[in-house]
Amino acid sequence: MGPQSNREKGKQKAVHTGLAAGNAGVAEIYSDNVIFQAERGHGTAAEKANHLKDVWSGKDAKHMGGNNAKNGPDRYVDGAYIQTKYCRTGSDCIKECFDKNNHFRYWSPDGTPMQIEVPSDKYDAAIQAMEERIRKGQLPGISDPQKAKEIVRKGSFTYAQARNIARFGTVESLIYDGVNGIKVSGTAMGVSAIITYAHALWNGESPKVALEQACYSGMQVFGVTFFSSVITAQLGRTGVEAALRGGTDFLVKQMGPKAASWIASGIKGGNIYGAAAMNHLSKLLRGNIVTGIVTTAVLSSVDVGRLVRGKISGAQAFKNISTTAAGVAGGTGGWMAGAAAGATVGSFIPIVGTAVGGLVGGLCGAFLGSSAASTVTKSVLDEFIEDDAKEMLHIFESCFAELAFDFLLSENEIELLSQQMQELDMAGELRNMYASDDRRDYAVALLEPMVIEVVKARPVIPLPTNEQVLDCSRGLMEKIVEQTA
Repeated sequence: MGPQSNREKGKQKAVHTGLAAGNAGVAEIYSDNVIFQAERGHGTAAEKANHLKDVWSGKDAKHMGGNNAKNGPDRYVDGAYIQTKYCRTGSDCIKECFDKNNHFRYWSPDGTPMQIEVPSDKYDAAIQAMEERIRKGQLPGISDPQKAKEIVRKGSFTYAQARNIARFGTVESLIYDGVNGIKVSGTAMGVSAIITYAHALWNGESPKVALEQACYSGMQVFGVTFFSSVITAQLGRTGVEAALRGGTDFLVKQMGPKAASWIASGIKGGNIYGAAAMNHLSKLLRGNIVTGIVTTAVLSSVDVGRLVRGKISGAQAFKNISTTAAGVAGGTGGWMAGAAAGATVGSFIPIVGTAVGGLVGGLCGAFLGSSAASTVTKSVLDEFIEDDAKEMLHIFESCFAELAFDFLLSENEIELLSQQMQELDMAGELRNMYASDDRRDYAVALLEPMVIEVVKARPVIPLPTNEQVLDCSRGLMEKIVEQTA
């Protein structure tokens, strides 16, 4: 039981560390998408969706709109600087590119106009509007209206699609969140698989078995992270965001600007100070809260299902869910603290840097934080709630002892049966036993066929003849007479 228990604990740590890495990415996505709820949130949604499309298309694409540079580009794609304008009409898209004095606002570093990205269904109207602006001489150095086709860029999405991406529950927003979820889930899967593979090899498993365990762990984490990312991102478009804002803003305020800057810079992988740091950290905290709740719900769905089917008690379900929640929260907290500390250390090591330092620190923090939180929570709850498995094991062991007595099992036979029972899915059998109408009957029905098979292997014992019995009896009588004489 000891080595197996250690292996299971190692697998659980690998899963929780991978989930913590995934949750960190999901929280970042949540904080980045908060702006979708703003009055012109669909414009940012269009930027991000077009950027995502370009990235998945293999283009050299960078999203630059987050730096809030005045008249700066939103995106950079294959050498072109792009300003995204998703307005109700094509004419309005172009109008947004000029100030009140009809001066064009968006120029690339080389002095040429940036490309203006517009909704795909507003492209023709935008071209016409830009041609008219060129005819009026409102783009210095450009006199040919045909140049409008080089300046105006057709976006990959319509105006309606961009608005739907920013909304809760639409097909477009679900697809967008799903694509984002694949990336962050892949990272989480890799982290979990690597840790599981290494841990299995350290425990003496063959490379083939270690790889199987790593793949299983990775797929498990990928699935949980993917569903958590989509659900979390969707919730960020609802009233949940506004409901949590006051609490996280208050918490960050209590930390102070220095602590907020230290944590935010470590997690973001770059320097961020003052109000910007406090605002970013508050959004991250909201993202982590929602992500943690959703991840716990996804992980606990199996326990909830078992509770509904009567395979575990309400107390056991509460204990399992509480331990899971503690592990998720500990992993998240450990990641944030570890990333901040790792980034600080990495900043003093030129080869490492803040990004690598933050990643390594986050992984170490998640591994230790998740393990410690789960262990402490389970230890505390063990004092109040006995596991269903322990209760069922008492019944199981009692029935085994009775069968051993009834069948006169030898020490070697008991040892053989113990080895065979290790091949059973004991966790599943104990849950089935809990759900059965008569738990003792269930245990006996499981054990008795195994006992009978072992007993069948006993060698056939020939009975003594009548003469042998008489000779033995006569000898014993003679010894008794001699001793009493």
